[in-house]
Amino acid sequence: MGKYEISGIDLQTVIFPCRTSAERSIETERRALHEEIEVKCFYEGESTLLIGEEKVLVRAGDVVVINPYEFHATIDCGRAGGIGKYHSFMFPLDLFSGGAEVFDLRSLLLENSMTFKTLFCDNKRMVKILCRIVREYEEKNTAYQVAVMGLIMEFFAILIRRGLSGEAESGKKNLRSYRLVEPAIRHIRDRFREEVTVEQLAEACHVSKHYFCRAFRSVTGKTAMEYLREYRLRVADILLGNSDRAIAAIAEECGFESFSYFCRSYKKYYGSTPSDRRRESSAS
Repeated sequence: MGKYEISGIDLQTVIFPCRTSAERSIETERRALHEEIEVKCFYEGESTLLIGEEKVLVRAGDVVVINPYEFHATIDCGRAGGIGKYHSFMFPLDLFSGGAEVFDLRSLLLENSMTFKTLFCDNKRMVKILCRIVREYEEKNTAYQVAVMGLIMEFFAILIRRGLSGEAESGKKNLRSYRLVEPAIRHIRDRFREEVTVEQLAEACHVSKHYFCRAFRSVTGKTAMEYLREYRLRVADILLGNSDRAIAAIAEECGFESFSYFCRSYKKYYGSTPSDRRRESSAS
């Protein structure tokens, strides 16, 4: 399946239709944490999630919103009452960058210390919007990208109007840590094509190298160099699916000095080779 972009947003990285709790059982073994806003739209069965320190029982018709850098895990897939099945969405904080100020999610959530409500029970309007996004994405009719972006904006308008609150107590520590390492994350995203060192990142955050390394891993679950490599790979993956540039040129453009290292890293991260990704894109 190919990748599609709307104003720089990669739809395939946003929409993961028809996931089930059972299929993501790895979350029962470790608590996940990421920068994106994750939304789960349950359409069948039930599951129990751990979000922050709170257990949340979700059923068909419920929508769950997981805030940036909020620990979460699936602790019960609900097999007895029907496995919880859901559409999963990962929305980057820069989703509406360049748009209306009210949709500056990064500023709204991280700089202003706001959070979205976690659970929306039996919210038919939200479910309808999210299911329409999946249907548009799967059917890919004319101008479906425009339709999807409009639906995403409508969904976030509802979130901001009805589900926005002040900083949750359980999230304060994560947000404080994020603010400390945020300059390093911006440095990586702005200069990932260049040589980046841990010393540069620590200096950008105005802390010692040792303290920076501990704080960065605490926030992201990765070392700074792992985060940098994965970010480069994600950019490379988008270019492989949306351009006809030579694979070696893409590797170099994304900051990989060694083509063989790029290929090994890509296969380890995505489970397939860059050539496989290019052929998949060409066939879609």
